[in-house]
Amino acid sequence: MKLSSSSFFAPLSRICAIICLVFFLLCSFSVFGYARNLSPVDGFEKYIEEAKKHLLAKEPAATLAALRKATAEAWRRFPFTAVNVHLVAAQPAGYGRFIPRVDNVFRPGEPLILYLEPVGFVVKEDKNTGKYRYRLVADFNMVDAWGRVVSGRRTVGRFEGETAQFPDRYPLTFTYSLSGLPPGEYKVETIIRDLLGKKSHTVVTPIRVEGP
Repeated sequence: MKLSSSSFFAPLSRICAIICLVFFLLCSFSVFGYARNLSPVDGFEKYIEEAKKHLLAKEPAATLAALRKATAEAWRRFPFTAVNVHLVAAQPAGYGRFIPRVDNVFRPGEPLILYLEPVGFVVKEDKNTGKYRYRLVADFNMVDAWGRVVSGRRTVGRFEGETAQFPDRYPLTFTYSLSGLPPGEYKVETIIRDLLGKKSHTVVTPIRVEGP
Protein backbone atom coordinates (compact mmCIF):
# COMPACT_ATOMS: atom_id res chain seq x y z
CA MET A 1 0.00 0.00 0.00
CA LYS A 2 1.32 3.41 -0.96
CA LEU A 3 1.19 6.26 1.55
CA SER A 4 1.38 9.87 0.50
CA SER A 5 3.13 12.44 2.67
CA SER A 6 -0.15 14.31 3.20
CA SER A 7 -1.96 11.19 4.47
CA PHE A 8 0.88 10.52 6.89
CA PHE A 9 1.24 14.03 8.31
CA ALA A 10 -2.48 14.77 8.61
CA PRO A 11 -3.07 12.40 11.57
CA LEU A 12 0.23 13.52 13.09
CA SER A 13 -0.82 17.16 12.94
CA ARG A 14 -4.13 16.33 14.60
CA ILE A 15 -2.32 14.47 17.39
CA CYS A 16 -0.01 17.42 17.94
CA ALA A 17 -2.99 19.77 18.06
CA ILE A 18 -4.71 17.59 20.66
CA ILE A 19 -1.54 17.40 22.77
CA CYS A 20 -1.17 21.18 22.63
CA LEU A 21 -4.81 21.66 23.63
CA VAL A 22 -4.48 19.30 26.60
CA PHE A 23 -1.26 21.00 27.67
CA PHE A 24 -2.94 24.40 27.45
CA LEU A 25 -5.90 23.26 29.54
CA LEU A 26 -3.67 21.68 32.18
CA CYS A 27 -1.60 24.85 32.42
CA SER A 28 -4.74 26.98 32.65
CA PHE A 29 -6.18 24.87 35.48
CA SER A 30 -2.85 24.84 37.29
CA VAL A 31 -2.39 28.59 37.06
CA PHE A 32 -6.00 29.18 38.12
CA GLY A 33 -5.66 26.88 41.11
CA TYR A 34 -2.29 28.35 42.02
CA ALA A 35 -3.62 31.90 41.89
CA ARG A 36 -6.70 30.94 43.88
CA ASN A 37 -4.61 29.26 46.58
CA LEU A 38 -2.18 32.15 46.79
CA SER A 39 -4.70 34.98 46.80
CA PRO A 40 -4.93 35.17 50.63
CA VAL A 41 -1.13 35.06 50.86
CA ASP A 42 -0.89 37.81 48.25
CA GLY A 43 -3.25 39.91 50.37
CA PHE A 44 -1.12 39.24 53.44
CA GLU A 45 2.05 40.28 51.62
CA LYS A 46 0.34 43.39 50.25
CA TYR A 47 -0.51 44.61 53.74
CA ILE A 48 2.97 43.75 55.01
CA GLU A 49 4.45 45.90 52.25
CA GLU A 50 2.05 48.69 53.20
CA ALA A 51 3.16 48.40 56.81
CA LYS A 52 6.81 48.66 55.76
CA LYS A 53 6.15 51.84 53.79
CA HIS A 54 4.26 53.45 56.67
CA LEU A 55 6.98 52.38 59.09
CA LEU A 56 9.68 54.04 56.98
CA ALA A 57 7.50 57.13 56.79
CA LYS A 58 7.23 57.09 60.61
CA GLU A 59 3.44 56.73 60.55
CA PRO A 60 2.63 54.51 63.56
CA ALA A 61 -1.18 54.55 63.22
CA ALA A 62 -1.08 53.58 59.54
CA THR A 63 1.61 50.96 60.23
CA LEU A 64 -0.47 49.28 62.92
CA ALA A 65 -3.61 49.44 60.77
CA ALA A 66 -1.81 47.65 57.92
CA LEU A 67 -0.44 45.03 60.32
CA ARG A 68 -3.94 44.38 61.66
CA LYS A 69 -5.16 43.84 58.10
CA ALA A 70 -2.27 41.43 57.50
CA THR A 71 -3.23 39.56 60.67
CA ALA A 72 -6.82 39.25 59.45
CA GLU A 73 -5.59 37.83 56.13
CA ALA A 74 -3.35 35.28 57.87
CA TRP A 75 -6.13 34.40 60.33
CA ARG A 76 -8.31 33.08 57.50
CA ARG A 77 -5.65 30.45 56.75
CA PHE A 78 -5.32 29.24 60.36
CA PRO A 79 -6.97 26.02 61.51
CA PHE A 80 -9.44 26.49 64.35
CA THR A 81 -7.42 25.63 67.44
CA ALA A 82 -6.18 27.02 70.76
CA VAL A 83 -2.73 28.29 71.69
CA ASN A 84 -1.08 29.23 74.99
CA VAL A 85 -3.13 26.70 76.94
CA HIS A 86 -2.23 26.81 80.63
CA LEU A 87 -3.48 25.74 84.00
CA VAL A 88 -3.15 28.91 86.05
CA ALA A 89 -2.81 29.66 89.75
CA ALA A 90 -5.36 32.50 89.85
CA GLN A 91 -7.83 34.32 87.65
CA PRO A 92 -5.92 35.97 84.76
CA ALA A 93 -5.84 39.76 84.66
CA GLY A 94 -6.13 39.91 80.86
CA TYR A 95 -4.51 38.81 77.62
CA GLY A 96 -1.25 37.05 78.47
CA ARG A 97 -1.48 38.22 82.08
CA PHE A 98 -1.57 35.01 84.08
CA ILE A 99 0.48 33.02 86.57
CA PRO A 100 1.05 29.42 85.37
CA ARG A 101 0.28 26.70 87.85
CA VAL A 102 3.34 24.67 88.86
CA ASP A 103 1.62 21.28 88.46
CA ASN A 104 -1.64 19.57 87.52
CA VAL A 105 -2.33 18.04 90.94
CA PHE A 106 -5.47 19.23 92.75
CA ARG A 107 -7.12 18.57 96.08
CA PRO A 108 -10.88 18.01 96.35
CA GLY A 109 -12.73 21.32 96.33
CA GLU A 110 -9.82 23.20 94.79
CA PRO A 111 -10.91 25.09 91.63
CA LEU A 112 -9.31 24.33 88.28
CA ILE A 113 -8.63 27.47 86.23
CA LEU A 114 -7.79 27.05 82.56
CA TYR A 115 -6.45 29.83 80.31
CA LEU A 116 -6.34 29.56 76.51
CA GLU A 117 -6.35 31.69 73.38
CA PRO A 118 -8.52 30.45 70.48
CA VAL A 119 -7.31 31.21 66.95
CA GLY A 120 -8.69 30.60 63.48
CA PHE A 121 -12.37 31.05 64.35
CA VAL A 122 -14.53 32.79 61.77
CA VAL A 123 -14.75 36.56 62.09
CA LYS A 124 -17.38 38.41 60.07
CA GLU A 125 -16.71 42.01 59.10
CA ASP A 126 -19.62 44.42 58.72
CA LYS A 127 -18.69 46.53 55.69
CA ASN A 128 -21.08 49.29 56.77
CA THR A 129 -19.88 49.74 60.34
CA GLY A 130 -16.36 48.30 59.99
CA LYS A 131 -16.90 46.17 63.08
CA TYR A 132 -15.96 42.51 63.50
CA ARG A 133 -18.37 39.87 64.81
CA TYR A 134 -17.64 36.44 66.32
CA ARG A 135 -19.62 33.73 68.13
CA LEU A 136 -18.06 31.03 70.29
CA VAL A 137 -19.52 28.67 72.88
CA ALA A 138 -17.86 26.05 75.06
CA ASP A 139 -18.83 22.67 76.51
CA PHE A 140 -17.15 20.67 79.24
CA ASN A 141 -16.57 16.99 80.06
CA MET A 142 -14.73 15.35 82.94
CA VAL A 143 -13.39 11.95 81.85
CA ASP A 144 -11.96 9.40 84.29
CA ALA A 145 -9.03 7.03 83.76
CA TRP A 146 -11.34 4.42 82.15
CA GLY A 147 -12.67 6.88 79.58
CA ARG A 148 -16.03 7.38 81.27
CA VAL A 149 -17.61 10.84 81.33
CA VAL A 150 -18.27 11.34 85.04
CA SER A 151 -19.55 14.89 84.74
CA GLY A 152 -20.07 17.54 82.12
CA ARG A 153 -22.11 20.45 80.97
CA ARG A 154 -23.10 21.94 77.66
CA THR A 155 -22.59 25.66 77.03
CA VAL A 156 -20.47 26.41 80.09
CA GLY A 157 -19.51 29.64 78.36
CA ARG A 158 -20.78 31.85 75.58
CA PHE A 159 -18.40 34.32 73.97
CA GLU A 160 -19.76 36.60 71.28
CA GLY A 161 -19.87 40.22 70.36
CA GLU A 162 -18.69 42.99 68.06
CA THR A 163 -15.44 44.89 68.20
CA ALA A 164 -13.85 47.74 66.29
CA GLN A 165 -10.53 45.86 66.13
CA PHE A 166 -9.92 42.41 64.70
CA PRO A 167 -10.26 40.01 67.69
CA ASP A 168 -6.94 38.21 67.33
CA ARG A 169 -6.15 38.64 71.03
CA TYR A 170 -9.14 37.05 72.66
CA PRO A 171 -8.30 34.99 75.77
CA LEU A 172 -10.78 32.61 77.37
CA THR A 173 -10.77 31.51 81.00
CA PHE A 174 -12.66 28.54 82.42
CA THR A 175 -13.08 27.75 86.11
CA TYR A 176 -14.14 24.19 86.93
CA SER A 177 -15.18 22.78 90.28
CA LEU A 178 -13.64 19.45 91.29
CA SER A 179 -15.89 18.97 94.32
CA GLY A 180 -17.12 15.42 94.79
CA LEU A 181 -14.49 13.82 92.57
CA PRO A 182 -12.75 10.83 94.15
CA PRO A 183 -8.94 10.74 93.96
CA GLY A 184 -7.57 9.59 90.62
CA GLU A 185 -6.45 10.55 87.13
CA TYR A 186 -8.79 12.58 84.93
CA LYS A 187 -8.92 14.42 81.64
CA VAL A 188 -10.74 17.73 81.39
CA GLU A 189 -12.23 18.21 77.93
CA THR A 190 -13.02 21.80 76.99
CA ILE A 191 -14.88 21.81 73.68
CA ILE A 192 -14.88 25.19 71.94
CA ARG A 193 -17.45 25.56 69.18
CA ASP A 194 -17.27 28.22 66.47
CA LEU A 195 -20.91 28.93 65.62
CA LEU A 196 -20.11 31.07 62.57
CA GLY A 197 -17.54 28.65 61.16
CA LYS A 198 -19.48 25.53 62.25
CA LYS A 199 -16.31 23.93 63.61
CA SER A 200 -15.13 22.76 67.00
CA HIS A 201 -11.86 22.18 68.80
CA THR A 202 -11.30 20.13 71.96
CA VAL A 203 -8.64 21.05 74.51
CA VAL A 204 -7.70 18.04 76.65
CA THR A 205 -6.09 18.80 80.02
CA PRO A 206 -4.81 15.85 82.11
CA ILE A 207 -5.08 16.34 85.89
CA ARG A 208 -4.77 14.31 89.07
CA VAL A 209 -7.02 14.65 92.09
CA GLU A 210 -5.43 13.66 95.40
CA GLY A 211 -7.08 12.75 98.64
CA PRO A 212 -7.63 15.25 101.47
